[in-house]
Amino acid sequence: MHDWPDERAATILRSCRAALPDGGRLLLVENVVPAGNEPSFGKWLDLLMLVYAGGRERSADEFRDLLATSGFEMKQVIPTAANVCVIEAVAT
Repeated sequence: MHDWPDERAATILRSCRAALPDGGRLLLVENVVPAGNEPSFGKWLDLLMLVYAGGRERSADEFRDLLATSGFEMKQVIPTAANVCVIEAVAT
């Protein structure tokens, strides 16, 4: 999703939603920007995505909103040892 601005990302997610039954699960592997002003890889990547691809990195709240507008309920964000998280969402 990070390659796309919100409108395009929502279009992709709505297509995913159309392919899933109610209660179907969607897993996204994405960088989740932490809150606050501390430096993070996700904040640096956010700048790169904006400049090179027109996309953006998102916070957990921004993912929650994007998923909600696309027919999903975000259930959890699972950190990994890498610079990404697994975002679990359920089709509503």
